[in-house]
Amino acid sequence: MFLGIDPGVRKLGYALIKDDLSIIDAGIVLINEKNLDREKYFQRMLEINNFFEEFLWKYKIKAIWMEKLFFTKFNQANAEFVFGMRWNVIIQALKNNIEILEFTPTELKKNITGNWKAEKILVQNFVMKIYWLKNMPQYNDSADALGLAFLAKRLYKE
Repeated sequence: MFLGIDPGVRKLGYALIKDDLSIIDAGIVLINEKNLDREKYFQRMLEINNFFEEFLWKYKIKAIWMEKLFFTKFNQANAEFVFGMRWNVIIQALKNNIEILEFTPTELKKNITGNWKAEKILVQNFVMKIYWLKNMPQYNDSADALGLAFLAKRLYKE
């Protein structure tokens, strides 16, 4: 099984697939609050840690493909916490001897759509085709995680 993760503080996308590209579980670990104070960010990191500790224990995962950090002027305020979210997942993967692979957002776009500058909607459309989905994932974070899981499966070398 392969796990794709699009890390974020408010929305963390994840997708677990089998070798045959059937989706075991995919979605968002979501918090609706905005402008969290530091204590709530710390609690959020614990929540993500607990989620993946249980998730990785439950499934036999070969590889996790995670989106690399990409910061702009719009998300610098929570960069410290996105980094923390990633480390929560990385620590859990290391504990479970799961290989960790990474792609930048532009590498994901290029490998899914063939276009480095693809819009999010194009990535979502390609993900729908790859997995034969009838409906578009509600959040682009979930679509990105499905794309990352697909790449993990396609590029993983045993």
